[in-house]
Amino acid sequence: METRANYVFVGFSVLAAIATIIVFIFWLGRSQLSKNEDIYHTYFSGSVTGLSSGSPVRYRGVPVGTVGFIAIDRQNIERIRVTLKLRANTPIKTDTVASLETAGITGGSYIELSGGTNAAPLLVSQNGEVPVIRSESSGLQSALDEAPKLIAKLNQLTDQANKLLSDDNVKALSGTFDHLNKLSANLDALSPDAKEMVANLNKMTTDLNKQLPGLLDTIKQDGASIKEAADSFHKMGNDIDGLVNENRAPLRDFTANGLGEVGALVANLRTLTDTLNRVADHLDRDPQRYLFGGTSAGVDPSRPLSSGIATGPRK
Repeated sequence: METRANYVFVGFSVLAAIATIIVFIFWLGRSQLSKNEDIYHTYFSGSVTGLSSGSPVRYRGVPVGTVGFIAIDRQNIERIRVTLKLRANTPIKTDTVASLETAGITGGSYIELSGGTNAAPLLVSQNGEVPVIRSESSGLQSALDEAPKLIAKLNQLTDQANKLLSDDNVKALSGTFDHLNKLSANLDALSPDAKEMVANLNKMTTDLNKQLPGLLDTIKQDGASIKEAADSFHKMGNDIDGLVNENRAPLRDFTANGLGEVGALVANLRTLTDTLNRVADHLDRDPQRYLFGGTSAGVDPSRPLSSGIATGPRK
């Protein structure tokens, strides 16, 4: 019995030792693997269909790691958090951008890292948190996201096209085409007149082009003449202003003193005019009486005025 018990103990010890060695190997490999990987997070607001744990991560087409864990962000359920396991010392900069790309039309998805410049600093952990790589939507992914909206618009456009191409609209279009054909026939019939009208228009345009330079020269000459006249009027105005300024004092004296004398002169002239009018009136009515005095009874009207004047006794 003791020999059998010893065998059991030895066998159990060997199995325990083997299990311990296997666990140690796994632990050592995991620790070595974790030392050779850098962990990053990135967030996508769109769909990540086709992406799974173990999907490749490429930096400008170069494989640098794999996708780790994919989950809905608990703080914001409108975005998806993707954990990236990258090789140690992968140059992830603050301006590096992660995008979701598709390997072909029917292939799976992978993470593409782009951007990153030498001048930008490395993306490192802040306060012990996992660094976050900024993300953006790829062109293909945006197209896939917009595909349902595009299909809906295409369906709407198809419905409108079907309404447009209804039987009534087709008949209306046919009638329109018939009218257009008739209009074309009428235009063909009027083609000689139309050609003549076009020829007349071309001739008129040619004549206008020939006369236009002379007309422009005339306008320029008239403009120059008008400018000279305006300059002359301006100069005359300046001369008048100068004359008024030079004779301002005499004009002031004339208006103060001379206008009164002119008024008196006008009054005297009016009196003289009235007197002359009365004299002329008397001459018209009875010139002999006005000139010689007395009555005109003994005077022969047929004799001249000088015959009525005494010339002295005859000898």
